[in-house]
Amino acid sequence: MKLFWMKNKVLIATLLAVLVLGVFFWGGLRLFEGNQMQDAFIRTSFAEAEATAAPTPEGAVETGTIGLTGEPTPTPMPTFAPTAMPAELVSEDILHLEWKYKDIFPRITNTYSYQAKTWKEGDTVDDALTDAARKKAKDVFYQLFNDGGDYHDFDNAAVVRYEDEAGYRENVLRVTGTNNDFVCVLAEKDLGLLLADNAKFPATAAVHEKEDAKEVAEYLGTTLGKGVENQGGSRHGHEGEWIERFFGFELSDGRWITLAYTMNTLHGIQVHQDRYSMQEGVCFQADIRHSPEVVHLVAPEDFEQGNPKEPAEGDMTVDQVVLMYRQFLSAANGRAAERREAEGTGTEELDYNLKDWEITYFLDKSGYRENYYHIHKDDLVDMDIAAKSGYIVRAQCDELYNPDDDLKLIGIDYDHMGGEEYIHYVQYVAEQTWGQENVKSVDVNAVYDGNYCTIDAYMTDGRWYEFFFAGGRLTEIQHFAAERIDICGWGADALYVNTVTGEEFSLEW
Repeated sequence: MKLFWMKNKVLIATLLAVLVLGVFFWGGLRLFEGNQMQDAFIRTSFAEAEATAAPTPEGAVETGTIGLTGEPTPTPMPTFAPTAMPAELVSEDILHLEWKYKDIFPRITNTYSYQAKTWKEGDTVDDALTDAARKKAKDVFYQLFNDGGDYHDFDNAAVVRYEDEAGYRENVLRVTGTNNDFVCVLAEKDLGLLLADNAKFPATAAVHEKEDAKEVAEYLGTTLGKGVENQGGSRHGHEGEWIERFFGFELSDGRWITLAYTMNTLHGIQVHQDRYSMQEGVCFQADIRHSPEVVHLVAPEDFEQGNPKEPAEGDMTVDQVVLMYRQFLSAANGRAAERREAEGTGTEELDYNLKDWEITYFLDKSGYRENYYHIHKDDLVDMDIAAKSGYIVRAQCDELYNPDDDLKLIGIDYDHMGGEEYIHYVQYVAEQTWGQENVKSVDVNAVYDGNYCTIDAYMTDGRWYEFFFAGGRLTEIQHFAAERIDICGWGADALYVNTVTGEEFSLEW
């Protein structure tokens, strides 16, 4: 069974954008006795597990739900003594630093940033460059985190080279602490700072983001520009104390930096090539995946109406499309005669036959899609059928149901939605529409909101469909051109180009 958020990432991403990416939970702090050190354990809420309750340490802040996140208006920072995180808010797997640093570029904010799959580990770094990278990392932490080696072992840190097989990103050196307690990512060509994150740091009393940003800018050999973005953070407790804060600052040379704070302490710095990179939490412009100023569709939809009596070479004829339409409707809604008999209706009230104006033929002019037939049958279905492959590109259904006792889903209570009856119905509809040999598997996706259910049907060629039900009635079908494609409809609807680099890519979850 697939998780609902994974299979509906487009919807969730939209909601997250509306909420300004505000549903991520990061954080966990542990107060060291004696030297007042803290360990910061950060990860997103997608990976949270339920924590085992433990006594709240003396002086800990009161437990509450994670609240306002995203991009709130600037708020004066409260000043309070650092305290340990309540055990109830800390998941066990948050304490594993290997998770925090599993990516080459650790995420230092609650933004879900793109991580390229084309990175590979390069040749072993020679001794001279290893030594230089370690010294650079030590200098970064000394100058910007006030850590001269008291908290980390820089002399034995691992230094690994990473290369982008796609050729869109420069080589980087990743310097990782022996105990996985810090990461510093540098550009190999000049050891320029790209990202640094601290898992252990001294406690501070208040955030001084402007002063810190000025220091970072000077360290990078430039000055602060005018642009500032308060990226928000996360709160908890009845008083709404800030646990995390994230800020973006423009540099005078066009770059941006992100500063990340946990319990008022600067622990993360990331350097971005431009504002759009900063907004998506990535270092390189090549990793921008969502900004409309940078990322465009490779080929927007461009169709013109054609003559259905003269289909293009290789396209199905009207008769073939109508047969497929009838096979689908007979499976999803029962044969017309069965439905009329079950409901006591007449032919005029329930007629599957198509009039000439109810089927239209469209020619693709983009060069990236198929021609297609559009069928609009009042009170039954509105659908597009790809003219060559025969796939239903999209379909809106008027609460279809099959009256056959073996296929009828209405009447199944909410607690049993998504069960074998639903699986059987979707399997039957898919096999009747596209052929048994083309259907790989069928699985439940989600049951939600007291009345709704989604079932996924996977095809042998990698495509898949999501069937939407309300009260046991089929209301919609969405088509995805590949298993991990993020956008329903035509495959080209998910094909984008990064206009800075020229790289084409498909949006995937």
